[in-house]
Amino acid sequence: MSRKSPARRPVLLPGLQLAATTALAATMLWVVFSETACWQQLWPTDIHSQILNWTGGSLRTDAAGRQHGQPAFVGLWLLLALPLLTTALLHRFRLTRSSLADLAHRCRTCLVFATVWLLLWLLAPLEPSGSLTSFLTASVSLATALLLALLLNAIPTPAATSDSAVSDPASQQTRRGLLLVLLAVCCWQTVSFQLNYRLYDNLFVPHGDSAMYEEHLWNTWHGKGFRSYLDQGLFLGEHIQVVHLLLLPLHMLWPNYLLLEWIASACLASCAIPIFLLARRWSGSTTAAVWLAIAWLLYFPMHYLDIAIDLKTLRPSCYGLPALFWGIETAERRRLKTAGLCFFIALLTQEDFALITGGIGVALWCLHYRSTDQPQHRQLARWGAGLAVASVAWVLLAVLVVIPAFRDGEVVHYSRYFGDLGNSPGDLVKTALTEPTKVAAILCSQRTLLYVLVLTLPAGLLPLRKPLLLGAGLATFTMLSLIQLGNDPAGSQQTVELPPIPYHHFHAPLLPVIFWAAAAGLQSRSRSTHTGRLQRISQTLALPQQPVERARLACLCATLTAVSGSLLPCGAAFWSQQGAWGWNQLYQPNTRAALLQQVLEKIPATAKVASTDYVHTRLTHYERSYDYSDYVRAVNNYRPGVPADTDYIIIDTGHRYSTIRRPQDIRELQTEPELWELLPDETNGLFLVLKRRSSGNNTGSEQ
Repeated sequence: MSRKSPARRPVLLPGLQLAATTALAATMLWVVFSETACWQQLWPTDIHSQILNWTGGSLRTDAAGRQHGQPAFVGLWLLLALPLLTTALLHRFRLTRSSLADLAHRCRTCLVFATVWLLLWLLAPLEPSGSLTSFLTASVSLATALLLALLLNAIPTPAATSDSAVSDPASQQTRRGLLLVLLAVCCWQTVSFQLNYRLYDNLFVPHGDSAMYEEHLWNTWHGKGFRSYLDQGLFLGEHIQVVHLLLLPLHMLWPNYLLLEWIASACLASCAIPIFLLARRWSGSTTAAVWLAIAWLLYFPMHYLDIAIDLKTLRPSCYGLPALFWGIETAERRRLKTAGLCFFIALLTQEDFALITGGIGVALWCLHYRSTDQPQHRQLARWGAGLAVASVAWVLLAVLVVIPAFRDGEVVHYSRYFGDLGNSPGDLVKTALTEPTKVAAILCSQRTLLYVLVLTLPAGLLPLRKPLLLGAGLATFTMLSLIQLGNDPAGSQQTVELPPIPYHHFHAPLLPVIFWAAAAGLQSRSRSTHTGRLQRISQTLALPQQPVERARLACLCATLTAVSGSLLPCGAAFWSQQGAWGWNQLYQPNTRAALLQQVLEKIPATAKVASTDYVHTRLTHYERSYDYSDYVRAVNNYRPGVPADTDYIIIDTGHRYSTIRRPQDIRELQTEPELWELLPDETNGLFLVLKRRSSGNNTGSEQ
């Protein structure tokens, strides 16, 4: 009996489609690597030069000193095409006619994206204002990462054993997945702490918004109050931010700034565990849950909570993130007492966390209020409504009552962050009601769209699949979008744009909501996208349909956006020999810190010392540690100079913001030479030390 041969399928069309995909993707990379304004968004110059050399191109410098990339198209095409086919072979993907068609279909999303981006780039010069060109340039690192992630995600993998039927949370497969996540958590925490330790040891960590939190603990248990001497009084006049007081027992055992750093790194890394559990519950797939948990560790907006763009390495918001994640996870499991405790700890992190907890409460109510026939759903809906009401009450009490009470009636200091929208909560509300178009113009700006992409694209755009859950962060995102830190002091209409919000710490409370929505977005079936026309569009564009494919895309996006966006070792900037953020610039031992130690050995711990910011990190355990800068402080009655009881002044001339380079620049030696003497310099001018003269030596003679 003869066997019927399988029907022959066309080869030419899928082959042409694959060729077009790789050619268009290579063309997009060629444009990005050629345009100076584009590749400078990706990485430092020396990294770009190496990449061009690897692909057969070069970096040229013209007579005016301008650098121009000259990429080789063939090299870029091979970079994209060969891994696509080779990896498919390594994964036992037989390149028959049918499989070639399947590979071409899986690459269709990449083909469409590259085509659309190139068309927009070609049409952008026709737009008179230049805003389209500006947006494409500003977002080019995200677009490049998405292009490569789509292409790599199209590579087929061996069919994984379905784990959707595994319902036992203690199953062997779940345990293996959780063990893998724990291993990744430990690795990330170790690397993070080592980097933070090196920055601190090399005297690159500032006191303001970093080491001052350790000073809070030291001063609290030494009877000086919950404060640092940067503050106008108790720190409650700045923020309702007391979560780090929970570390007081540990700090009494080991009173060291590095303790807080270690715990902060551990808190950030440990968030991968509740993400794993959330993703496992929503997707039913352990593999997908592992991919999304790893994506968190590679998510570059989170990395800036660890090491910010100004090298601030410690924020109490790091301690509050696990509380938010576990609050969401336990609330989904109806463990409402535990969830309530977690959200209460989150509220202790900072008053603006209440905007997120309130949003989470509203989202839970919206998810469950219609299920009135099921008592558990009805209970969770009521609990969510209560959480929302309590959160609103908390933030209003903090902003309108508690903080002003500790500021002698003044409004919260961050009211000034909103530029010409107003300088107080009342002004902001008035502007929103009387000039809604001004507020709308800021919210509907190009910058806001960029913020959306910066926060969601590194998660594979998964959060956008669950707008209800993502909406829990709407109030916080609106506030972030209205911040105008770049406005000039006069409050004019001219705005100096800062880097997007994720390069600082303001976005911290948003991240649990983003990954909650991302975990829910892994669902293989969704009423919003898998019915009717949207389902057909999704299938036509070959968008990922299975939870594992979606989670893998999220992990690829996180990895590739981190290459251009992160300061950690997964970022190209870390490996640069020339860039300001390279390992040889920041993490190699330097003599500056060693020389400071020699200076401090000569100053008694009972002294009251004023110092510049980076030196200040080493003085938090002295009798008093004052700030020496151009800012007027409450401890000196808001006057220039240092408090009258100051014994020593230490000035660091070597840090990046120093305006004092020599003794002649010191204010006290100019205005009060009879009160201060300059001690002999043993640091080659790196540190200038002044000592207050004793009352019997105020005639000007030097000791």
